[in-house]
Amino acid sequence: MNTMAPKRLRLSVAILALCAVMAALVLAYDGKRLFQLVVLALPAGLCLCWPHRHTGWRALQAGFVGIMGFAFIADAAVRCFLLDIYGASPASAMVLTAVANTTSQEVTEFMAMYGASVWLGVLGVFMSLVLLASSLLWWWRQPQPQLKVHGWRLAVLSLLLALAVLSLLSKPWRHHHPLLFWSGWMADVSKLRAQWGDLGEQRQRLLANAQKQNPILTPAGPDTLVLVISESINRGHLSLYGYPRDTTPQLMQLQQSEAGRLGVFRHAWSVDASTIAALRHFFYMGQDHSAQQHLLALAKAAGYRTWWISNHDDLAIDQEHAQLADSVHMLNKTPGRSALSLDENTLPVLEAALKDPTPRKLIVLHLLGSHPHYQLRHPDERVPFRNVKDDIYQSLKDQGRSPRVRSLRNDYDSAIHYHDAVVAATLDLTRQHGKKSAWVYFSDHGQEVGHAGEHVGHSAWTADGYRVPVLFWGDAIEGLSSRTFLQPVRTDWLGHSVLRLLGIDWLGHVPQQDVLDPSYQWKPPALGMVTDFNS
Repeated sequence: MNTMAPKRLRLSVAILALCAVMAALVLAYDGKRLFQLVVLALPAGLCLCWPHRHTGWRALQAGFVGIMGFAFIADAAVRCFLLDIYGASPASAMVLTAVANTTSQEVTEFMAMYGASVWLGVLGVFMSLVLLASSLLWWWRQPQPQLKVHGWRLAVLSLLLALAVLSLLSKPWRHHHPLLFWSGWMADVSKLRAQWGDLGEQRQRLLANAQKQNPILTPAGPDTLVLVISESINRGHLSLYGYPRDTTPQLMQLQQSEAGRLGVFRHAWSVDASTIAALRHFFYMGQDHSAQQHLLALAKAAGYRTWWISNHDDLAIDQEHAQLADSVHMLNKTPGRSALSLDENTLPVLEAALKDPTPRKLIVLHLLGSHPHYQLRHPDERVPFRNVKDDIYQSLKDQGRSPRVRSLRNDYDSAIHYHDAVVAATLDLTRQHGKKSAWVYFSDHGQEVGHAGEHVGHSAWTADGYRVPVLFWGDAIEGLSSRTFLQPVRTDWLGHSVLRLLGIDWLGHVPQQDVLDPSYQWKPPALGMVTDFNS
């Protein structure tokens, strides 16, 4: 019987499987980390190349190769996907907080939107080769002479085994082994969720600490301040900021009618490209999380009654921020990107809060804004840029952007157009019902919509992921120099200005971080992808 054919078949498949694992690792890693992962994968590779003569041991080898192959290739596929979409590693705070704050439904929607099927296909092809190799390793029963391991073979094998053992003994190295990394990663996610689920004591500490700051209301304080926080709004897409498409007609009209009272900060930046981190930095006013000073707690301690009205269904935000308010209204009951709740649903609740006879009110309105999916952020009939082929569309085409990106740009701009009407309505309601009112609007972070390539969505590695609008309205804005609104501002410092508008004096105020203060001193945030903060 010819024993060479099955042997060659097994060897060929083994080589293909090893190449598949190596290709996956090369896609996901580089430099020193790539070398570490290759060394960590050595035991499986050696089992594949040196099958045992006895069936039982060979079956164990086959199972080990299959499990390790799946672990390494799945790890590489997930990392490639995250690098492709976010430019982030799984261990980054951005990814950890996003996953801890995500439901299974959101995961499905997210993967569908960003073409996870491509990476799943790559994973499937690579895994097929590994499983085929491990199956042949177990199935191949033809007798063979034992491979004589001596001389150079012994030296090479000894070196490889020594490397494998040392890599597993070294904690910094073995931490990167997929089985250990992902088990630890899941523990970190669970720990994060547990922390969010039990923030009652922290809220009490925040309220107590706010009292220690001795916040005092000054006569300049308004009876009402409406704080509108939006989502995924890139100011570069607002005609109010010079965008060629007429995306914000109502805000531009208000800018004319409220000349001198509506201030538009031309160069505003978020310091985070994700919601959880951006809101945390805003409400803690750029301080370290351990500083334990929260804008809502300070407002309550100063005598304001507080509202939180939200079109988000978000556990993390609810527990860390919203529950500090006296009245909480979470209107959106459907988590995920497929939520159909429109931001206009917040307006009746806002109006009711404005009519409340409480003498001092701080009302936080948290909108979905233009969060993906863009086509769900406006009514079906309100699509002014659907299938539009104007200069914007042609410019994208000339830059080589795909039809998908051009279509999403149109969807995004239609969402901005609808958002303009909602934001303008919040200002109109504030003007109508407040005798002495103030109004603040900003977005948590920006959005990349084909400016720097084919990516559309949250972006931690391009400037448009951080470029946001910031608008102030009220008596306190009158008399300010136009130069005030030409200064760059950052949203993690914005809390100091909001507390100033509330007329609150407190011990922790930092005038150098308050853009409304003459002592304001701009300091660029550490955003390596932004080279010009006056853009």
